[in-house]
Amino acid sequence: MRRSIAACGCLLLLLTACGGAPDEKRLGPGLSQTDLLASIVNDRKQLFDGSLAYAPSVSVPVGGSLRYDVVLTARGETSRRATRTAVQTRVFRVGGMQGARLTPYSRQVRTVLLSEARQPIARPGDSALWEWSVSADEPGDYELGLTVITYQGGTKRALETLNPPIDVHVKVRDTWSHRFTSMRDWLFTAAGIAGALVGIYALRAPLAELVRERREARKRRDESRDGYL
Repeated sequence: MRRSIAACGCLLLLLTACGGAPDEKRLGPGLSQTDLLASIVNDRKQLFDGSLAYAPSVSVPVGGSLRYDVVLTARGETSRRATRTAVQTRVFRVGGMQGARLTPYSRQVRTVLLSEARQPIARPGDSALWEWSVSADEPGDYELGLTVITYQGGTKRALETLNPPIDVHVKVRDTWSHRFTSMRDWLFTAAGIAGALVGIYALRAPLAELVRERREARKRRDESRDGYL
């Protein structure tokens, strides 16, 4: 009996030690929920002002491509980097690992990242440069969404996010080669449709003759039955 009571007591102590308070739930090695929230709040206090330079609109020929770049600079000193196309800036809090995304809203447009996805900014004067290749298959007006994120160290947790994303307008110009290709495809399609219509029209007379012969044969059979009766 005493052994059973002692065993139950040890089990209760073990469960208490393993359970803990809800806010002490482990989210990583040596990091509790409380510690995580405190680290996020503290890291956000360490951020400083930055400036995002970007181009709000660009133009590209259909079938071609352009290089679109943005520069994020920590304010305080002059950065040695400069974007080739930027005409506008946006204030953004930086400090640590920075990331950027350029997302097309249409399937007709493609963006390919040419630089590192994450880049560090540690002190005033530091900057990060992102470059994308932008191309489109059809002429028209399209929109891209530019998003910048300040991450907490090497994690996926965002300390600062550019929200809503910046809209970048893309004007895709038509070209003579694209017009020629489109006209050629249209002519091929039209020729196929015309050929099908000609074929249907050519079968019209034989089909009409076949229907007429069947009607006459049915009429003769009906007359034969009437004469027999």
